Amino acid sequence: MRLAFRLDIAPSGLPPSPASTATECPVFSSSVARLCSPAPCIDLGERGCIVGPLFRREIPSGRVTDLNRDERQSIAETRGLALLAGYWGGYIAMLIGDDGTVSVMRDPSGMMPCYMRRAASGVVLASDMTAVAEPGQVTVDYSALARMLGGIDFIGRKTGIDGVEELLPGERLIVTANGNRIEQAWSPWDHVRPPKGCGFEAAAVAMRDTLKDSIGAWSTFFDSILVGVSGGLDSSIVAAALGPRIPRFRCLTMVEPGTDGDERRYAKALVDRLGVGLDAPIFDLGTVDVTRPVMRHLPLPIAAHYFPALQAEHRRLARDRPIDGYFSGNGGDNVFCALRSAAPLADRFLAQGLHPGLFATARDLADLTGSGMIGVVRAGWERIRRRKGGHRRRIDLTGLGSTGRAAAVAEGDRHPWFAAPPGALPGKAAHVAMLARAQKSIELYPRAISPPQITPLLSQPVLELCLSIPSWFWVRGGRDRAVARMAFRDLLPDLILERRTKGSPGGFVRRVFDAQGTMAVDMLLEGKLVGAGLIDPDWLIRASKEGWRDDGRDHRILTFAAAEAWTRWWEEGGRVES
Repeated sequence: MRLAFRLDIAPSGLPPSPASTATECPVFSSSVARLCSPAPCIDLGERGCIVGPLFRREIPSGRVTDLNRDERQSIAETRGLALLAGYWGGYIAMLIGDDGTVSVMRDPSGMMPCYMRRAASGVVLASDMTAVAEPGQVTVDYSALARMLGGIDFIGRKTGIDGVEELLPGERLIVTANGNRIEQAWSPWDHVRPPKGCGFEAAAVAMRDTLKDSIGAWSTFFDSILVGVSGGLDSSIVAAALGPRIPRFRCLTMVEPGTDGDERRYAKALVDRLGVGLDAPIFDLGTVDVTRPVMRHLPLPIAAHYFPALQAEHRRLARDRPIDGYFSGNGGDNVFCALRSAAPLADRFLAQGLHPGLFATARDLADLTGSGMIGVVRAGWERIRRRKGGHRRRIDLTGLGSTGRAAAVAEGDRHPWFAAPPGALPGKAAHVAMLARAQKSIELYPRAISPPQITPLLSQPVLELCLSIPSWFWVRGGRDRAVARMAFRDLLPDLILERRTKGSPGGFVRRVFDAQGTMAVDMLLEGKLVGAGLIDPDWLIRASKEGWRDDGRDHRILTFAAAEAWTRWWEEGGRVES
C-alpha cells in the first residue's frame, strides 16, 4: 500500500495535465482541483475526496470504505469538522464548497504527510517533498535550518526549502479566488479538560480500550507488519496490542553491544510473551557515510546517522518477506506525558487547591526525579509563579555562528500549539508542547515509492484521551507514563513494566563519530552552512581538537554534518548520492 498523494488547486481553472507521479490517474478531477493517489480514497462526489485510512469513532472502530449521502453532505457542509467529530485515521480531506472554495484538512495524527507550495495562482500539495520541489531548482531556507538546529521547539510550518511549507496536523487550508489562508480545525487545547468523576483506574481502563482498538484498527490495512521495538514501554504497547490480531508481524531491535543501545534482554522478554519473531542485528558502521544525506526526502535534516543502518536491515528483511507497513512506538513519551518536572504538582494545586492528594503527588515526583520533597515543592511553586509567561521552549545554540544564533531565535514561524490559552495549566502546556515535538516524527521513506510508517500512538482517539488525563495521574506511584503502564499491566512482562532506564543508539552515533568525525568536520569547514554563517568554524576547530569530555560534541557535529549533506543534495540537484 502506498499512502501518497498529490493535489493541484487553481481557483481560476486548472490546465490539462498528465497524471501525477504519485499514481497512474486522478481519483478526483474538476475545473479547480485534481487529486492523484494510490491510497484508499472515499469519493464525496462533486464535493471532494478523502485520501488515506479512515475509521469510525466507536469501539471497535469500523474501517470506512464508503459514506452515505447524509454523511457526505455533513462532511462537506462543515468543511471537515464532521470528520473530526465522528471519524479518525491518517488522511487528507479535500472538500469543494458551493461557492468554489476548496478546503484541505489534515487529520490530527499527522500520519499522512502534507507539504505545500502556495502561490497567487493556486496551491500544490503532496505527501512527498520532491513532488513540490525539484532538487537543483530550489533555494534552501537557511533561517529554517537555523531554527531546527536551535531546537525542535522552534520548528513551525516552514520546511528547509524556500517556499515549501507543511500543513500541520489538524490544520485546514482554505483556497479561494482571492487567495488562501490556514485555520486550526483541531486544537489540542480543546481536549485538555478531564471528564467529570474520572479517576486513575477509569483512565487506565479507557486507555487500554482505546490503545487496543486504535492499534488493532491500523493493523487491518496490512498483511505483513514490521514493528520496531526498543525494549521500552511505548513500542512494547504497540506490539502487545497487535499480538492477538494479526499473525504476520515480527519485531526488530537494533543493537549496539556494550552500551545502553543493547536492548536484546528487554526485546526478548517481550517477544517471548507475545510469541512472535525477533531480529536483533548489530548496527553496521559500513552503512554510514557522513558526507551523504541521511534522509534526503525529509522537509528538514532532522534524522541522525543511525538511520542508514536501520534502513539497511529493512532492505535485508524485505528480501526474505515483503513488508507492507512499518509500525513503531514513536511519540509515546510525548503522548503519555513523560514529564520529569514539578509541573504536575503545580497543576494539581491550581486545579484542586490545598487537596490532600498534593502530598502524594509531591512524593510521586520526588521518587520519579530523585529530588527531595522540599525541592519538588519549590519547583512546583516556581512553575505556578511563572505560568503566565507560557511554556519555555528548549533551545541549543551550541556551535552556531552569529547569523545562525540570530535566526534560531527569530519569531515568525512558531507552531500554533505553543500559544496556550489564558489560564492553561503548566503541565498541560508542557504536554501540548511535547505533542508538537512528536508531530515532527521521522518519516522513514518517501511515501510514493515505499510502504508507510505507522505511528499508532499518535492516533486522534489516543491523543484526545491522553490530553484529557490530569498530569498528576501520569506520575502516580513515582513512575512516568503511569496510566499507560497500568493499562497494559497484564499484557507486558514485568521486566518492561518496571523498567526505569531508557536505551539509546547514542553508542553507535559515537562510533560513527570516532570513525568519520574528522571527515565530517572537514566537510563542514568547507561547506555551505559555515559559508552562510549558520555554523561557527572556530567552534568546529576547537571542538575537534580539544580534549574529549563526553559533552555531546559528537552528536552536535554529526547533526551539523547531516544538515550540510542534506543542503548540498537539494541545492546541487541530487548530485550527492545517498
